[in-house]
Amino acid sequence: MSDPEFHDHSSRDQEPEVGAAGTSAVDANEIRNGLLKNSKEGVIGDGEGERAIPTITSEFQSVDQIGWYGSAFFLCLAAFQAFWGKAYKFFPIKIVFLSCVGIFELGSLIAALSPNSTALIIGRAIQGLGGAGVSGGCYTILAFINRPQHLPAVIGLSSSVWSISSVLGPIIGGLFTQYVSWRWCFWVNLPVGGTTILILLIFFSTPPHSRVAHAKLAEIPFLFDVPGVALLIAALTCLLLALEDGGIKLPWSHSTPIGLLVGFGVISIVLVLVEWRQGEKAMVVPRIMKRRTILALALFNLTAQGSGFSRTYNLPIYFQAAQGVSPSESGIRTLPTVLTTSIISFVSSIALGKVGYYQPFLLVGALILTVGSGMIYTLEPDSSAGMYIGYQVLAAIGSGMVIQINVVVAQAISARSDMAVTVAIVLFWQFLGGTIGVSAAQSIMNNVIVNSLPADNPRISPAAVLAAGANGLRDAFPNPSDLAVVVNAYMAGLKAAWIWSIALSGIAFIVAFGAEWKSVKVEDVKKRAAARAAKEGAAVAA
Repeated sequence: MSDPEFHDHSSRDQEPEVGAAGTSAVDANEIRNGLLKNSKEGVIGDGEGERAIPTITSEFQSVDQIGWYGSAFFLCLAAFQAFWGKAYKFFPIKIVFLSCVGIFELGSLIAALSPNSTALIIGRAIQGLGGAGVSGGCYTILAFINRPQHLPAVIGLSSSVWSISSVLGPIIGGLFTQYVSWRWCFWVNLPVGGTTILILLIFFSTPPHSRVAHAKLAEIPFLFDVPGVALLIAALTCLLLALEDGGIKLPWSHSTPIGLLVGFGVISIVLVLVEWRQGEKAMVVPRIMKRRTILALALFNLTAQGSGFSRTYNLPIYFQAAQGVSPSESGIRTLPTVLTTSIISFVSSIALGKVGYYQPFLLVGALILTVGSGMIYTLEPDSSAGMYIGYQVLAAIGSGMVIQINVVVAQAISARSDMAVTVAIVLFWQFLGGTIGVSAAQSIMNNVIVNSLPADNPRISPAAVLAAGANGLRDAFPNPSDLAVVVNAYMAGLKAAWIWSIALSGIAFIVAFGAEWKSVKVEDVKKRAAARAAKEGAAVAA
């Protein structure tokens, strides 16, 4: 099968004004509002579901499947980023985005109505499938309805909404679970998604310059790299199963964890070979990945976001297990992380638009993130509010400086024909880092807990500790001496997981040195493109 015919309808030098494609300033504002609502939909839905997990496992008697309530969502969120990036390239943006919202809503409906654990996991996977297209689609649509010089600020605002939603989700989820039903953690997504669909149907017309490539009907099935997506899901499933079971349900020396890790390695190698051979049809296009800036951003995302996701995942566990507060209270205590990340992300995005050079943001952000993660490592059960607030603020400053840089830079340096695919690629590495980072952190923490308890108090069952969960320790172990042993084991596990977070952010700092020292201001990008075109023209003439 021949490669699809790519027709670039506009170059980077021909940026349309807002409204040039039939989108007025008023319509653009309405669309932005709709996208901001939708950008928080998946985060709120996921955060709410997270707080409902203890209740869900009690109702379905499914402690053995607890890890998959989150993993199914994030696995599909990462695996289908590039799939939807291709869809935005070859098909009308409006149709693709509305389809993604509809798929997310379908997953929410299945999760809300789920009669058993398996149905819930399927619903979560479908949510991830739709959410993958929603996350990349928001950025793609914003790029087409905003002037380039305004885009960093808009992306920063989107990041702020995302961050605020990530703390509202757990709080709302805790209230739903406590006072109504855990199913409302998923029902609530339906009106939010419905509002977004209505806004886009009324106010958004697909810009004629947004569909940047066409393919023949017979070529469409070959555009989406189904073998690559299948191999990626298979590889990640092997890894997540190994991390879930290894050292907890089965010893690491058992054939099952070993086989799963070997399977992960072999399938990953096959995946790389398949992607390389696929060329332009690949899930992760080699031509784009070979660009130094994109490669640096990909590796930076993998490590920095792996560090950030794992750290924020473990903070509520620290507050509940070590300090004995409720899930809703633990959500409130993570407000310093969320608010600081929101503010710094917004300010950094605007600053990047003014300064142009993105490497300093990566270097300084990763350095502060590493120091902040190191300070969080020093927390103890009796640490004061000043300590856990101050350390969170420090780490969040680092996270906020880098959390949206990848998307802003990817959009700035990409031709319109590659924009959706390039954004999908950098988001793929971001969510892949989050998926692996959180799963590995959870595995590290649980392994240390399981290994610490027999040495401190052989009478306490590690299985009972894990089954109780961070919020149920004080009910499951009312004896003060037993509780002290369990809390110490949890702290040992948390500190081991925080070391993992520190290591990842440290690697991100090193990776940042590989980024190119180039400005991503619109005028500078155009000058480099013009110089490159002139050089190529001179070479052809010679």
